Amino acid sequence: MKKLTYSLSAALLALTIMPWQTSTASAEEAVATVTPFTSEITVQTEANFTNAATVDTFIKQAVRNHVSVINMTVKQDSDVNGSSGYVFYNSELVKEATGFTEFDALADVIDEAHQYGIKVNAVVPQFQDKAAIDKNSSWQMRTINDKGRVSAYTGMNGSTYYVNPFEPDVQTYERSIIKEVVTNYNVDGVVLSGLDFDTDRVDMNTSTRNAFQSANGFDPDTIDFTKSNSNKLNTWNTWKAEQLAAYVKTVNEDIATIKPDLALGVFTVSPTLTGTSQDISLFKDSVDFILPIADFQTLGYSADWVYSNNGILKATEAKLATTVPNAKTTTEEKPAVTIIPSLNIELNTADVQNIYNGMRTNAPTITSVNYAVKGQWTDAMFNNVGVRNSF
Repeated sequence: MKKLTYSLSAALLALTIMPWQTSTASAEEAVATVTPFTSEITVQTEANFTNAATVDTFIKQAVRNHVSVINMTVKQDSDVNGSSGYVFYNSELVKEATGFTEFDALADVIDEAHQYGIKVNAVVPQFQDKAAIDKNSSWQMRTINDKGRVSAYTGMNGSTYYVNPFEPDVQTYERSIIKEVVTNYNVDGVVLSGLDFDTDRVDMNTSTRNAFQSANGFDPDTIDFTKSNSNKLNTWNTWKAEQLAAYVKTVNEDIATIKPDLALGVFTVSPTLTGTSQDISLFKDSVDFILPIADFQTLGYSADWVYSNNGILKATEAKLATTVPNAKTTTEEKPAVTIIPSLNIELNTADVQNIYNGMRTNAPTITSVNYAVKGQWTDAMFNNVGVRNSF
């Protein structure tokens, strides 16, 4: 992705000397300087933008710390207060989240950020969506236990609301939100999140089972989910990955119809994980960039897993290089998909320096890094972004 050229107001504000900055540099330091990674951030709206004043303060912090892109959620994803699906902009399709009926956070952030040359991507969580279930309870995702009992799926924590991503009406509903945002707001891109599963056992709605059985000759409720890597289970997960990829393709087509040059991205998990039913190789031709979630600590790895030969970036690059059987060919050359690794802003300095140095050696095409945190961005977190701009 191209680096932003800051506006004059941004440049002047960014000249403010921060605690981590120095006003002079020796000739030796200048020679040793490497090109810094461009910094992006992901923001959960309801924890950070509650009125115009909070937007103003936030954007000025972003400018001072050289943030180039804000990936802003435009609807809830349950991480902040447990609710999901309600929106942070003026919508004719979905009820606004509590506190946002009179405050269009998306419009305010776009207006303020664009004054300083900062891009704003609309992050649209896809299938954590209580608002959709409130609209139609039959859309709720369903799972199956070892005794064959089918019930509503409420996530690993037992309190999250998911809709069935394979239900055509659900897809139409989720796509309508994306189209509304793209049509009515001057966003610089769209990012889809939540396009993976945390269990093999979903979705077990009748419509999903019928569609799968029609294509594959057996009902997924006959799968023994206690046995990994069985032929039936692999067929089930492959079919789900194909359906998700087809959905991404339709979203890309929707956006292209409205704004042909608008970029589409997806948050992705490591291809080394099993049971997620996410296959980057199947939707790579429908996206412009991806943000691999490099949460190595949660997965029990060390920092070098991010860039090592057995890590997430190498596995992601391999998926992007995969030739998909029976894929339609085109005479038009498609630009390479940009990889923007997503890191936890609370990582310590040693781990970040390790990752940055490793990426420069093992993943030299990467030029941008996204930072994310659940909840509120603090001044200290912004300062971390600024510090890392010099790494």
